Amino acid sequence: MKEVSPNIRFCSSVEKAKVVDSGQVLELKAHRLSQSTETNWLPRNGFWPSFLSLALLLISWLCAADGFAAVGTHSCQQTSGKAEHNSSQKELATADEAGSAAQQELEKALQEFRVQAERVSSTAGTANGKSSRPKTRDYRGNLYEYLRNDALDALPHQVRQASGSKSVLRRNQFGFNLTGPVRIPWLYHSRDNTFFSATYEGTREKIARPYLANIPTVPQRGGDFSDLVDNAGEPVVIYDPLTTRPNPDFNPVQPVSATNLQYLRDPFPGNRIPLDRMDLIAMRTLSYYPQPNTNVGPFLRNNFFVNAAETNTPNGTVWKLDHNFGTRHKLTWNGRWSSGLDGAAPIFENAANPGAPRRHVRSRSASFSETFNISPTLVNQFSLSASYSALAPDMTVIDPSADYARDLGFSGVQRGAFPRFDLGQYVDIGSQPGSLIRYQIASYTLSDGLSVRFRKHNLKLSFYTSRGQVHSFRPRNPAGRFTFNGKLTSLPGINNTGDPFAQFLLGLSNRAEQSIVVHPSYFRAEQYQLTASDEYQMTPNFNATFSLGLQIDTPRREKYDRQSSLDLGLINPTNSRPGALVFAGRDGRPGTFAPSQANWEPAIGWAWNPGGSRRTVIRGGFSLSYSTFPLYPTEFGTLGFNASPLLVSTNDQLAPVVNLQTGFPASFVPPPDLRPEAANDLRAEYFEPEGILPYDQNWRLEIERDLPADFVIRLSYLGEKGVHQYTGDGIDLNPLDPVYLSFRDRLNDLAFNQSLRPYPQFRSISPGYGYPIGSNSLHRGQLRVEKKFSHGLNFSSSYFFSKLIDDVLGGANPQNNLDLKSEKSISPNDVAHQFSVNYLYELPFGEGRAFLNQSGWIENLIGGWSLSGVTSLRTGTPIVLRALFNNTGGVTQDLRVNLVPGVDPRVENPSASQWFNAAAFIQPSDFTLGDGPRTHPSLRNPGFQNFDMSLTKRVPVTDEWTLELIMEAFNALNYGNLNLPDRMIGSVADPNLNAGKIVGTSGGRVVQLGLRFSF
Repeated sequence: MKEVSPNIRFCSSVEKAKVVDSGQVLELKAHRLSQSTETNWLPRNGFWPSFLSLALLLISWLCAADGFAAVGTHSCQQTSGKAEHNSSQKELATADEAGSAAQQELEKALQEFRVQAERVSSTAGTANGKSSRPKTRDYRGNLYEYLRNDALDALPHQVRQASGSKSVLRRNQFGFNLTGPVRIPWLYHSRDNTFFSATYEGTREKIARPYLANIPTVPQRGGDFSDLVDNAGEPVVIYDPLTTRPNPDFNPVQPVSATNLQYLRDPFPGNRIPLDRMDLIAMRTLSYYPQPNTNVGPFLRNNFFVNAAETNTPNGTVWKLDHNFGTRHKLTWNGRWSSGLDGAAPIFENAANPGAPRRHVRSRSASFSETFNISPTLVNQFSLSASYSALAPDMTVIDPSADYARDLGFSGVQRGAFPRFDLGQYVDIGSQPGSLIRYQIASYTLSDGLSVRFRKHNLKLSFYTSRGQVHSFRPRNPAGRFTFNGKLTSLPGINNTGDPFAQFLLGLSNRAEQSIVVHPSYFRAEQYQLTASDEYQMTPNFNATFSLGLQIDTPRREKYDRQSSLDLGLINPTNSRPGALVFAGRDGRPGTFAPSQANWEPAIGWAWNPGGSRRTVIRGGFSLSYSTFPLYPTEFGTLGFNASPLLVSTNDQLAPVVNLQTGFPASFVPPPDLRPEAANDLRAEYFEPEGILPYDQNWRLEIERDLPADFVIRLSYLGEKGVHQYTGDGIDLNPLDPVYLSFRDRLNDLAFNQSLRPYPQFRSISPGYGYPIGSNSLHRGQLRVEKKFSHGLNFSSSYFFSKLIDDVLGGANPQNNLDLKSEKSISPNDVAHQFSVNYLYELPFGEGRAFLNQSGWIENLIGGWSLSGVTSLRTGTPIVLRALFNNTGGVTQDLRVNLVPGVDPRVENPSASQWFNAAAFIQPSDFTLGDGPRTHPSLRNPGFQNFDMSLTKRVPVTDEWTLELIMEAFNALNYGNLNLPDRMIGSVADPNLNAGKIVGTSGGRVVQLGLRFSF
């Protein structure tokens, strides 16, 4: 399982919005805001859904109310669907209207909380839709509870297909909201100048997460591999590494093959490893390893299924306090608190669990803002905020003093976690890399904006600064990581022989590493922004916004200068070759490895009413924006202050690097090790020294038209081009040139292999997640149709088609590190077509309705019902085809396939039995690279469709109280979406007969019942 390193950006509560995409950003915020503050008529689903809503709500309150017009300004003001719909009227006000715009904005700000109080309250009323409660009531709020239980659900498809009969789901989501004026008897009466809002939500969730994988069979656990077959169902032979010897008949002029072996090795008799040859530590480890429990197949694969439950217990509150000094001055305080357990579902119910660990998460934030209407045309807005979040392992299941390695009889590794054993195609054993991570992230921001209205101009000058801090303790491999690739039990140089689990039983690891982190890292960085903009009313029918920002970013530094990087020009004292380790703040070096960056960010936007018609508006714009230096909660760039010893076999086909019974050798220098050669023989880490920052160019054109019958149609085009994008940590800056593939099997010799690299003293060189060499381009067209609420019906539908092309690897390995541009293809994340529709329909039954217009008991029974839902349809992502075997001597870690000329990869009617034509592809020959693209341009994975529905009954209890009964069904049609097809392509001699086929479907209906009181 791969460890994921989140990108922590500290620009925090005021996130820069792309000018040209303002409509989309506002639409998203409005939608999420409504889910957290209004009566929820759409289904609620996902992990901590309302906390995301609450977070967006808080962010919208934290942002300076800077007038986020669709023609483009830098802010993230809270908005609503109605405000967006009426944008044409707002944008194209007449000159007289513009003269009083500042006063209108102030009045709107002063009423913001009252509007929120109205929105938070349910719109419940009588059957005819009219409110049955006084609009002047001071306090409003609601109480709610949502319940899910698997007794109400359909058994998920993937569980049934694995012969499961139960999928646990227990979920209670509950909370309240209260808004109103602040009044303290005998002490304080706000006179409607001070208002508060308080929200709490908690969730108690236990939900099963199906997991289907490969695990050795029962005979194989005892060393009997007579049942071992390949991807075509043919027997696989296990060879005895102790019988390895040179082949006297080897012809070095010819390539290694089954008829020209360089080394001879005898198979184990009967394909069985004798009991006395099995490693004692491996046998002890097997007591933690589960046995097969299903047989989904094919060929004895997919024989291990677990449906363990994850446990989540979040709690959160959001509060807000507003105070108005007359009509000119407003103060706002905001706060947020959340904490809980993120308890991932275990794969093993013991200390050797290879899945994600259970973690405690918490966050805190607070802000203060001031809006001061200096004059009818001059407004100043000031904001100050701080936020904090933290993650730590759940110490109820992790004992940092436990020494699992010692219990196994293994020596030389740290305590606190279970040693990790990587077993190739089988489920791994041991703690997930990074399982002991703990970090704290804090950000502090200050902003001030001055807005002045002068004739037809609305001028704004704003300043923003932020400071980010990350305190991280992250030993990647705390108790060691040991790899078994199966080559020591293969016939050297021959594919489709040997087995990783057989090599594990022998206790022979071909690669070993561990992490020794002595102390946490304390990273810091800052950002400063100064922006000037002018919204110019050129004519009553046309206005434009121009802005120019200056952004200054400082690179990452460590509080105690505990950072290191490679200087690729400095001579290494070990071999007198370029490339040596240097340290921040030492030998005259600064505390960072890159200079601060200052970049200009221009933007322009416009809006036009053709012919002066306010029913039609055309918008457009362009912007250029820069990213910041990322702050990651990792130990990247701290070699020397922490140790990452790495042991690699001199030839992984012939010799192990670690025998489990001898333990991890203590042959490394313990930290601190501040020698220039301290990174030798390791995966060295390198900061890009020029401090190049990614930037994006965005452009947008949009036409919106009001139609009869309360319809609105919007047609838009969005373009985006990203330059110097971060490519992730999969790139190796110390690669083997593919021309060396001509050396063939000699590349398996570690010393020879290293001698061919640009910097032979390093195993590899990682640029981390901040290597700015990628690029992307996006073109998207969207059609959106909305119907405002009328005649009991409201809906919005959208369809978009897009194409995303990139060479941004996101942590994946390229095929050729010296030709990263060849990675450019349709992005693995590209979704070409997507359609969605949201709807709400108040059923036409009961008093004041078209049918059964009666009061009394009939109204109580059939009135007040509404049906709502969300339907989503989208096409699949591109298929990423890869070779089944990778015999390239370490030249590439991600081998593509070859295309077969003249063979169409598509099939006429794709189905689970044949999703694509695997005969159109072939495994590349040994020591060659594939000629296929990174993603196939015409093959797509199966699409996705989902239908969520909700039925709600509103019951007026009194004039002040309304009760809502909510029945929701996620995946209401119980539709099973196809899983991904097998993408591994074999050779003619060793095919993968399952290539292009799909095993199973996934999904299942989940029912939720809800109860909400609103007052």
